Amino acid sequence: MEKDSCGARNCGIDLLRCVSMMMVVVLHTLNRGGALSAARSGSAEAAVGWFLESACYGAVDAYAKISGYVGWNRKWRPSRALSVWVETLFYALLAAAVFLPTGLYEVSGEALKYSFFPIFTGHYWYMTSYVALMVTAPFLNRGIANATKREAAAFAAASVVIFMTVPRAANLSVFGLDGGYSALWLMICYIFGGLMSRFDVGKNIPNAVLLLIYAASTASTFAVKMAGSNMLLSYISPTVFIGSASLCAMFSKLKIGKNCAVLIGAFAPASLGVYIIHVNYFVWRMYFDGYAKSFAGGDVLRYAALVLASSFIIYIALSLCDMARIRLFRLAKIDVLMSKIDRAAMRGE
Repeated sequence: MEKDSCGARNCGIDLLRCVSMMMVVVLHTLNRGGALSAARSGSAEAAVGWFLESACYGAVDAYAKISGYVGWNRKWRPSRALSVWVETLFYALLAAAVFLPTGLYEVSGEALKYSFFPIFTGHYWYMTSYVALMVTAPFLNRGIANATKREAAAFAAASVVIFMTVPRAANLSVFGLDGGYSALWLMICYIFGGLMSRFDVGKNIPNAVLLLIYAASTASTFAVKMAGSNMLLSYISPTVFIGSASLCAMFSKLKIGKNCAVLIGAFAPASLGVYIIHVNYFVWRMYFDGYAKSFAGGDVLRYAALVLASSFIIYIALSLCDMARIRLFRLAKIDVLMSKIDRAAMRGE
């Protein structure tokens, strides 16, 4: 991995972590927020909405690839999975403590289930799958570290054909992929990201070419959607997958200035918190559901600007919230506790 002004960290990859989460918020604004459903079918607004959807759909794939890109050669630590679990539980319980006493939500078994067992309910599908990924990561890392270039190329080719092209073309749900909403898919992306890092995939490809690949992938996804098919609008779509891989390769080579590196270093660790907060059982239903429907019905530029601006504001605001949570955890010595758990688990190695 290249070193830049971030030191041992790759600031370009950290920037992609931020950009990917911003793209996730755009997707949720378009869908859960209602911006897409409110746009009249066949209108310029609908076309812009579907273009933004096509451009941002690879965010989840990219985020999982990032985990593999930076994690394949790290030493195993049980705190990686446990810290994600604790963060998700913290926000779930905090939201329950804030919203349930207001009477806006019934104190039901469902609400309590989502509050006390967020990882097991499936509501946070990404967090559920991500914890499973972190648990299996040490074994995936060994495979990545020992793979030959030929094996890596075979894995990439087989993945594109078996896990993406055939299931999407035939509209089949196979191998438990569930359209990409699964731990298996995150594992595939993780492995691919790790192999990209290990073999410096894209290192000799100019960033202009990588950007062109992403643009072509987005255009292909968008064109098929405009033709009336959702075949390529999926996490397991080959165009979405290839586009996200090109972004990963491109961002990994970006040279980041010192001042920007400090800013990125502050926001990147809070990216996952942005997802956890706004997809929370209570927040998702009260604040996100249909909030962007009013964006449609006017000028198309206004529509696009409102979708992007509102998503950016949400991303920044929730990032700042999670920065406060990170500081609170440090004051509570949660990081110290995690370090003790790691040392205890690795004692005797």
